[in-house]
Amino acid sequence: DFEPRVKQGIGDGPSLLIGDQSEIALLASAQVSRLDYRMALLAKPDETVIVRHQVSDFEDYRANNLGQENVTYLYGLPDDARPITQQARTSGRMLKRLTKAALRSGGLTLKPYLTTGHSWRLAHTLSEETGCDIHVSGPSPRLAQRVNDKLWFGQVACRILGNHSTPPTRAAYGPAAAAGLVKRISKAGNLGVIKVPDSAGSSGYLRLVRGTVRGKSLVDLRKFLVHRLHAFGWKDKYPILVGVWDENVTCSPSAQIWVPHAQDGPPIVEGIFEQRVQDSMAAFVGAARSTLPQALQGRLSAEATRIASVFQRVGYFGRCSLDAVIFRAADGADEIHWIECNGRWGGVSIPMTVAGALYANQPAPAISIVQELHPGSRMQTKEVLRRLGDLLFCASHDREGIVVMSPPEHDNGAHINLLSLSQTQNACEETLNEAMRRILVDVARKKKSLRR
Repeated sequence: DFEPRVKQGIGDGPSLLIGDQSEIALLASAQVSRLDYRMALLAKPDETVIVRHQVSDFEDYRANNLGQENVTYLYGLPDDARPITQQARTSGRMLKRLTKAALRSGGLTLKPYLTTGHSWRLAHTLSEETGCDIHVSGPSPRLAQRVNDKLWFGQVACRILGNHSTPPTRAAYGPAAAAGLVKRISKAGNLGVIKVPDSAGSSGYLRLVRGTVRGKSLVDLRKFLVHRLHAFGWKDKYPILVGVWDENVTCSPSAQIWVPHAQDGPPIVEGIFEQRVQDSMAAFVGAARSTLPQALQGRLSAEATRIASVFQRVGYFGRCSLDAVIFRAADGADEIHWIECNGRWGGVSIPMTVAGALYANQPAPAISIVQELHPGSRMQTKEVLRRLGDLLFCASHDREGIVVMSPPEHDNGAHINLLSLSQTQNACEETLNEAMRRILVDVARKKKSLRR
């Protein structure tokens, strides 16, 4: 639809990196978050990064500690809630800068965190303004929407791997249908969950305990479900996913995948990571390379490749990850349930790729990632860097240390996002624990004082 000068893939020239997450359903906090700076760590010299808000101290840190100099930053419009790609297309100031960058190198590649119609429209506008080939490193808008839909993904996974490859899942096209399905799951003795299909991670999860469901009539349950979903910011968009919440879960792995063009070979599973989750909604708070038995990791890689190969056949290109759970079956065997596809960059793939670049495109020996929001703990970038001090990784001479992935500033508290690199996983974890201790020392003292 955007041809002839807009192409899917990666061109020969520099890239435009876009870390905006605001087009993910229920992620309203993305408009004030600084997590969009994570994509900046993928930038090479003479490339351009767009973020919503400027944090000069973080940009200086990237240049001084990570050697990422000669990177151009563009900033979003103040108080503009629109997606940043839409702002760039309609802002004369930003469009002029991007046009110059494309003309200077004879082309440009857009690398968005999440590829949407706005990404492709920006590429089309740039191609018309410059007459250059503009590449988009990501799927088409329609396919991106599909793979990120948990209901669609579950149906595809079952068709490829069999009906038992995902937790039992149904689509509800109205509140009464959702209440009825939840009742049925509860009567079968299972824990239920409702998910907004196009949300990210645990943002649109509503886990249902048995007591809450059994004590309500269908009418009351319907009202309860709608009320709770509205509290997430849900806008009455159907269908929603109603399913069984797996019990006896022992691990939450993810397969990090690169999907090239079909003529360039099959999808590549670049790593199996074990995700760290917390609270009843299994919110993502970090990850590390998997220590699961090799046979189980092999099964995960093989099944993930089969799913990604189908995506590739229908035109998917770029980064994606597939999330699963490992649960203990009744016979004691470890079984795999695939949960969702993240058809985008993410909290594991970005630091994994950054680590590879810092180790001269070799797999880092050991990686640990933390991504936690600490309400009530407000901290500026300069203070975080001061506290980490000698733990900070320096690209010019270090082989281990801490990389700060994004500025900590956040309206609701400090969003701590760190990557720990070392030669062994134990050393990696020890360094990360020490880093978090230094950063949150004031929070720990405050909690101790309150207990007294």
